[in-house]
Amino acid sequence: MKTATLLLLFFITSAHYACSQVISGHVATANEKPLSLVSVALLKDSSFIAGAVTNESGDFQLKANFSEGTTYTIQLSLIGYQPFSKKFTWPDATSLTKLILLDRENTLGEVVVSSKKPLVTRRSDRYIVNVENSYLANGNSGLDVLQRSPGLWVSPDGSIRITGGQTVTVMINDVVQRMGSAELADFLRSLRSEDISKIEVIPNPPAEFEAASSGGIVHIILKKSRRDGLTGTLSAQYKQQNSDPYSALGASLDYKLKQLYLFGGYNFNNDQNAYKGWTNVLYPDKSNIYNDTRRYNNNTRHQFRAGLVYDFSANHSINFQMIGVTNKLIQSFHSGLEYTMPAEKVTGNAISDWRRKPWQASYTLNYGWKMDTMGSQLRIIADYTTSTKKEVNELNSTYSDPLRDQYYRTNTPSNTGLSSIQADYTKALRNQSAIKSGIKYVYTDRGNTVLTERFRDNDWTKDPAASNEFQYTEALLMFYGSFEKVFNKTSIKAGLRGEKTWAEGYSITLDQTINREYFGWFPSLFITHSFNEEKGNSLSLNYSRRVRRPGYNDLNPYRLQVHDFTVLTGNPNLMPQYTHSVRGGYTYRQNYTASVYFQSTSNYIAQTASTIDNNIIEYKSKNYPNSTEYGIALEASVGITKNWNSRNSFMAYRFSNDLDTVRVSQQSFSFQTVQMITWKKVADFDVFLEYTSPYIRANNRQYEIFYIDIGITRKLWKDRGRLRFYVSDIFNTFREKELTQFNNTRIDFYQKRPTRTFGLSLAYTFRAGKAFTKKRIDQNNSDEKNRL
Repeated sequence: MKTATLLLLFFITSAHYACSQVISGHVATANEKPLSLVSVALLKDSSFIAGAVTNESGDFQLKANFSEGTTYTIQLSLIGYQPFSKKFTWPDATSLTKLILLDRENTLGEVVVSSKKPLVTRRSDRYIVNVENSYLANGNSGLDVLQRSPGLWVSPDGSIRITGGQTVTVMINDVVQRMGSAELADFLRSLRSEDISKIEVIPNPPAEFEAASSGGIVHIILKKSRRDGLTGTLSAQYKQQNSDPYSALGASLDYKLKQLYLFGGYNFNNDQNAYKGWTNVLYPDKSNIYNDTRRYNNNTRHQFRAGLVYDFSANHSINFQMIGVTNKLIQSFHSGLEYTMPAEKVTGNAISDWRRKPWQASYTLNYGWKMDTMGSQLRIIADYTTSTKKEVNELNSTYSDPLRDQYYRTNTPSNTGLSSIQADYTKALRNQSAIKSGIKYVYTDRGNTVLTERFRDNDWTKDPAASNEFQYTEALLMFYGSFEKVFNKTSIKAGLRGEKTWAEGYSITLDQTINREYFGWFPSLFITHSFNEEKGNSLSLNYSRRVRRPGYNDLNPYRLQVHDFTVLTGNPNLMPQYTHSVRGGYTYRQNYTASVYFQSTSNYIAQTASTIDNNIIEYKSKNYPNSTEYGIALEASVGITKNWNSRNSFMAYRFSNDLDTVRVSQQSFSFQTVQMITWKKVADFDVFLEYTSPYIRANNRQYEIFYIDIGITRKLWKDRGRLRFYVSDIFNTFREKELTQFNNTRIDFYQKRPTRTFGLSLAYTFRAGKAFTKKRIDQNNSDEKNRL
């Protein structure tokens, strides 16, 4: 279900003053009935100048500094009515004296409003993927939606990129999810596409966003319908993955009674599948380890959310929201191994059972005050997030040489508490300008334990050398200020952000304390020039400085044995990395964009592999001197026919990084296309194709990726239901191949997931009550969650 976007404006007066002029107007229906609560906005070159809301008589007034001979745009919006937009050149505004809004033809009865928005819309510093009512809206997880969204690139490990090599920061309802790639991917799999309204993609974030987003920000905004009465959605999905099933159920409810609005939702999925793969390691002494593995997964995920909104008046509101996730993830690995050495050959078999139970809940309280009709506002947000994870990995390996047999288990539980509070103030000024400022404080407390036990003499015995207990606390104090101004057709936004970090890590096992204290300035500048507002032609240039702090786990001086020949090691000496990012672009008719970018990073953080004693491979994150990246990105949306739209994305870049004395470089490119075809009154068809050429990360080379998905969606029951059938990776070409080389050691890795799947999904929306609007609840645990 769709609501009109809040815009728009109004007016008219015949007087023309040297200072600000007052414009007034009247809004009514086609039957000349006055309309109240109409959103009124005055725009110049797509920039907001002033706004108002009509009174009970349908009248409004607002002030602005008009320039003779300048073209302005009036926009009006009210739920249940068609949006209104008209241009005029000051002072000739007589055509706007009487404004009429027409009823939406499809808002009567029990019909659900279908969105007419394009798949992608653009703003000066971001673009928006309108998920709701698109081909992405049904039968997908949150990760699936990102993978199939134009201009986003999702790696097999779940890491997400906008351009090039740096991974993004993911936000959900203004809360940054601070997890590693694997944990974030699991979290996103618990979300349902039926609950997603839109996705904001911000390649180079401005000053009001935390600086910890070197690769940009992907902001997922969930649906929050707001209407009198009850609105609900039920969804179900089934997917066949070779011989294994995937099933999902979801439900959401929204209810409004006068000034009180309540909402809630629950999603469940069970994912059973099997992988196959192998790893081959060749050492400098010509030793070789070949490992053939079958992996069996049985994962159950639950995601739930609830909240309320209370409006004290038209300008004051308070919101509360809770989002929780609890998962049970069970993986079993069955491996056959051959270890060939110059003097002997050893064979073996291993069974590893990996069980995880992560749980996370976020609680948010938000107060908003709209201070005037021009857009000035104050927002105060308080968040608390708590998470725990129970994790056990048990490995039993037997060899033809009994002296090599191993039987051990590793418990790695963790718990995290994260508190934050922030205030953001926006002051809208005359002459198309505004000032923004804010302050934020975040405190994080995290505990990690690594307990390794070996099975000896029919009992489990702790291995002190492989066990560790670590406590980490971090405090961030952040503040920012920015000024934005429109000069004729050119808009400029300059900002400066400061962030102070206090961090302390304490190894209880080693009785060792690590202290970090540092401060950074993060300037940003955005310039946009509009050549033709009506046609949507514009040129942009922006710059920002960003930071990436080490992950909490990376700073822990632990040693975790994954299996007999692989260990993960922490690095308490890690320092933050800093990135300078410059980006310029041109947009033509809103449908074609071309951009170039350059990024330079110092103290580059990368996880690399090296060989230690007994041919064991150690993976450890380190700081390296620098990395550079530059490239080009192209976007094109083409209407081939009235009912056939083609959206295409292309990215090419060169990434280089210094690894000790070796410089590693790679040219890479990626291409996406989605074809959307509507057969009126029958179904919507979509075809998605992606190809990514080989690319590098530190000393790891990823091979090419290619796949094609197809889908058919049919609307049912007067648009209240949506039935979708789809086939992913129809030619079964998606596979993972990696090559890692260092110090004359070579590691080849291959893995095949059940990517060719057949799925069926059904979503049904029911409602009772009056027309609705949408309300978004802001949260503020910015980048901290991405590091959990």
